[in-house]
Amino acid sequence: METAEFEQTIEFGRLIGSLLKAGDVVALIGQLGAGKTHFTKGIAEGQGVKDRKAVTSPSYVIVKQYKGRLPIYHFDAYRLKSADEMYEIDCVGFFWGDGISIIEWADKVVECLPDEFIKITITILGKTLRGINVSYKGERYRNFMEKIKEKVKCLK
Repeated sequence: METAEFEQTIEFGRLIGSLLKAGDVVALIGQLGAGKTHFTKGIAEGQGVKDRKAVTSPSYVIVKQYKGRLPIYHFDAYRLKSADEMYEIDCVGFFWGDGISIIEWADKVVECLPDEFIKITITILGKTLRGINVSYKGERYRNFMEKIKEKVKCLK
């Protein structure tokens, strides 16, 4: 899917967020400035977070929590040197908890991701144009992907 402006990236994130359940893990991948945090703002809105301005990159604190229908744990692995640092903050406890985990720069800490997760790759195609690819690892997300495909058809 392509989004022509940041608001569309947020809107697609909102769609994804509305379908997430407790224990879901979203791995966000994309270069600096691709829109990972914008996408996360949308996920948070899809989960009922009212103030999108409260959703900011947790680069310096590693993890932030937001209150939506479910707790949202927003990780940023950009400054981490290895996946070991994710283990040090007990990321695994978050991944199998009662909320949703979103990991920006997930490709830097793939070793600590659970066996099943949603992978969202955001590619810069132009100043505000983005390519967004949604894939998954594990049977848990097969139905999720079918729902996304149906909803994306409605968006076009």
